[in-house]
Amino acid sequence: MNMHVIKSSESRSVSSSNILYIAALCGSLAVFVGLSSALLPSAVSNIFGGATVLDETLTAALLLNTALILLIWRGSIEIWRKSQIADDAKREADMFAIKDYATGLLNRPGIAAKIEEKLRARENFSLINLDLDNFKKINDVYGHQAGDDMLKEVANRLVSVLPSNADCARLGGDEFAILLFGEASGEGVPVAIAKQIQGAFEDPASVGGSVSKISASIGIYLNADPDSSVADVLRRSDIAMYDAKKAGGDRIACFEDSMELEVQQRYQFESEMREGIPKGEFVPFYQPQYGIRGSNLLGFEVLARWHHPSGQLIEPTEFIPVAERTGLISSLSFSVMRQAFTDAKNWDHSLVLAVNISPVQLTDPDLDKQIMQILAETGFPAQRLELEITESSLLEDTPLVLNTITSLKALGIRISLDDFGTGYSSMTQLKAFPFDRIKIDRSFVNSMLENDESAAIVKSIASLASSLNVPITAEGIESDEMRGYLDDIGSMDGQGWLYGRASSKDELMKLLPQINLADSDNKIQIVEGGDHAAEAEHEEEVEYKRSGGAVQ
Repeated sequence: MNMHVIKSSESRSVSSSNILYIAALCGSLAVFVGLSSALLPSAVSNIFGGATVLDETLTAALLLNTALILLIWRGSIEIWRKSQIADDAKREADMFAIKDYATGLLNRPGIAAKIEEKLRARENFSLINLDLDNFKKINDVYGHQAGDDMLKEVANRLVSVLPSNADCARLGGDEFAILLFGEASGEGVPVAIAKQIQGAFEDPASVGGSVSKISASIGIYLNADPDSSVADVLRRSDIAMYDAKKAGGDRIACFEDSMELEVQQRYQFESEMREGIPKGEFVPFYQPQYGIRGSNLLGFEVLARWHHPSGQLIEPTEFIPVAERTGLISSLSFSVMRQAFTDAKNWDHSLVLAVNISPVQLTDPDLDKQIMQILAETGFPAQRLELEITESSLLEDTPLVLNTITSLKALGIRISLDDFGTGYSSMTQLKAFPFDRIKIDRSFVNSMLENDESAAIVKSIASLASSLNVPITAEGIESDEMRGYLDDIGSMDGQGWLYGRASSKDELMKLLPQINLADSDNKIQIVEGGDHAAEAEHEEEVEYKRSGGAVQ
């Protein structure tokens, strides 16, 4: 904007100077004509041998005037040249005000101006919003130059398949917009164009010396409401795009009014979370973990619950994904940890607290310092803390994750691999990462009595853990039959509805006198109701590991 103002100012200055030069030139020419008229008869007479004497003063004035005319002409030429440069600069500034420098497409202000034109004319149009899937990885792995090359490639492919009555823009980052009008916005045409765009992305692109697949989440706002604002149009296409991305990416979604309501509710939900975390509305619940053979209490897994101001107790599957997406996961996790450590520090010192850590948190190089600070504040021993990470965490940034795990273990904290069997862990990874425990995912335990494949997986994991001399915990034990089957496989620990559901601190303190501690000779006291209680409450249980593996 400043550059544009400066160029415009220069242009006005050049124009003013040009007018002055023209005026001076006209005056000089008038003087030249007058002097020439006075001297012309004497000059002609002299040429033809007359005795007329030229007036020296007028002659000198004519010569000076001629020189002045030449100087003014030369200055005018220079002024004209500067005027052309100023005009070119203004045109360039105007172009870059609406053009994206990286791709040559329109930019956000450029496409916004086009949308505003259509709205004013009340023309029928549709808007496609397109966001590349996994573009960040290209920048991270190959560098920003490769990212720019990918954006140019995407822009070229978009232009190659778009009809003439379409305007294409890069909104910023890896987000593009396509304005369709006239026949291109006819019945069924925008969706067909979106499918053509997907087809244009089928061939991988060569960037950073490697080949990368291109895919995009595509949202379409069909037949835009002429009473909408430009911001409304852009927002609705963006909402549809987000719906496509939420569904897994490489999809097409068309805007519906219900989507906008859902977004408003999501923003409200996020706002309530931001307010609720510092207020302590997110609290720890504790699910007991037992030795299967000894029936001795070993500790508890910490699972977060939200005491919503409405009075509702909200489960982690609803708020953990939101916390990870909005960057609230660390503050939420640390808040729940702080409460849990305070609750448990005076419990029997043999009891361990297992806390889930989000993959997002594991990429924070200061995670060990933050956890150590909470341990110091609460007085909870690091040796009684076991952090659970999911297999997907190992794929985020392996060197960084390994460094983080090593730092945490150096503090005396135990590390367990959660949901084992559902991801991509291999023997190499198990050797590379110093895990203190492996947890068998509940999906295999739940189905092992009816499904031979699940039973084989459970046995294989148990055998693997035994060979690595790593303790194992089976999740989701809901019946004595399950417990007996696992007991026959080998020595392991377990948790699940058979041993008790996740309870608040107050509920747990009522149960603690009824169940033995790890250093006691008494046998386990099963939660009243046994299998029937577990079965009755099964629908209430949340498959908390499906929510990203964070503190839940």
